[in-house]
Amino acid sequence: MEYSINGITLKYEANGKRSWGNHTVLLNDANDLTAPTQWHQQGYSIEPLFHSNTYSHFIEQNRNLLLQCWKDAGLSVDKNFELDQYHLLANNLTTHLSAIEKTKQIETKYFPIPVQEIEKRISEICGTTLIAKNPFDNQSIFHYRIIRPQQADNNPLHRDVWLEDYDDCINLYIPIAGSNELSSLIIIPESHLWPESRIEKTESGAQINRLTFNVPAVTAISETYHIERPNPLENQVLIFSPYLIHGGAVNLNPNQTRISIEMRLWKC
Repeated sequence: MEYSINGITLKYEANGKRSWGNHTVLLNDANDLTAPTQWHQQGYSIEPLFHSNTYSHFIEQNRNLLLQCWKDAGLSVDKNFELDQYHLLANNLTTHLSAIEKTKQIETKYFPIPVQEIEKRISEICGTTLIAKNPFDNQSIFHYRIIRPQQADNNPLHRDVWLEDYDDCINLYIPIAGSNELSSLIIIPESHLWPESRIEKTESGAQINRLTFNVPAVTAISETYHIERPNPLENQVLIFSPYLIHGGAVNLNPNQTRISIEMRLWKC
């Protein structure tokens, strides 16, 4: 799959059997949480998050939690360590994979602020009451996504709903460190409205650069399309449909690791 972002052509080769989809529009059978919003057509929006005091506490607690996770993974960090310099600690794939095992699928009871505060804010944005609990498996979790500079740490382009447990939710991308116009998440606007027939993908989880991903990977797209790299700033959230094609977010920064929170909410 070849695509361009930031004026640079990027590509990945996904191993495995692949096929084009049928004419089904998956969103037509979904509980579309973007439907009541003004940004339904594009499938995403950047929105403000918390009051300033809440945000300051949120960032401080994120820092404390990340440092503890890295210590638990055996990395040597002190209280003054700059989060976006993580790549200097995890400078090989083995160390990185060990470290990110500690920063994914974290229970929301450890969320940096009471999880009800983020649930309330995202409910306001979507115009309906939401909760950070997956009805498929009753999990209530969040993840830190940690993408080292100039490394193949990112997922391929995909729709989350190709995994059965991510139907009917809304996705959050909250920048924590090193997230900017060269590193933030990549999305294809309006792709949540596309039929599957526009997309060729691997038929199961993809293998790329010796890494295995649970989600199928986009391997080709018919017709013209436009990729964007929205850039949420401090105290902002990128909120988007799980039916939107996203991922492929190679960190093009020369010396900053990108750290963000990934989280999903469902209608109560």
